Amino acid sequence: GSGTYALSDKPVFRPQVSNEVKELYESIKMDYPFTKVCVYEGPWISPLLHHLASNQTIYVEVERDASEFVFDYLRSSNGKTFYKPDEDMVYRYINLDERNVFVKNLVSEAPVQKIDGIPVSTLEKILVDIYCDQDFSYMQCSEYMRIAENAITLFNINKTKLLRYAIRRGVKEELEEIYNDLLKS
Repeated sequence: GSGTYALSDKPVFRPQVSNEVKELYESIKMDYPFTKVCVYEGPWISPLLHHLASNQTIYVEVERDASEFVFDYLRSSNGKTFYKPDEDMVYRYINLDERNVFVKNLVSEAPVQKIDGIPVSTLEKILVDIYCDQDFSYMQCSEYMRIAENAITLFNINKTKLLRYAIRRGVKEELEEIYNDLLKS
């Protein structure tokens, strides 16, 4: 919390950005230079999973006003591009073993970090998004508890940042309870 400090020997979550994601980001910024964009990849989540589930998806989050335009732009060059997929769409029509692109709305004040000049999701953002978003339904419920536990074990988590973003997503109370319980044990 504010005014509380701790030393940690755990690393900060700084994933490797693939060349494919770098190229995708650069192409979006070339055509939409003033749009806020955040990207991340499904394989970044794999070390946190208890059950092995392949996810080769590239997640592109952009400001709400530009999301449909960016979707149309990406779909013209990549046939496997989906706009705000829900749980049913993911289960019925999308093979997560293949490279897909999901275009979603970027929540304002979402915690992002820059790696190689590219804005990517922080671990705190990914943890909240997995809990909230329908396209991550296969990682929710009991699997989410394992993901959260593994995240706390492997990486330094900024609980204040996580809860601030959880407020924006409307799930602060639920996630605060989960992380308080995990941090006690």
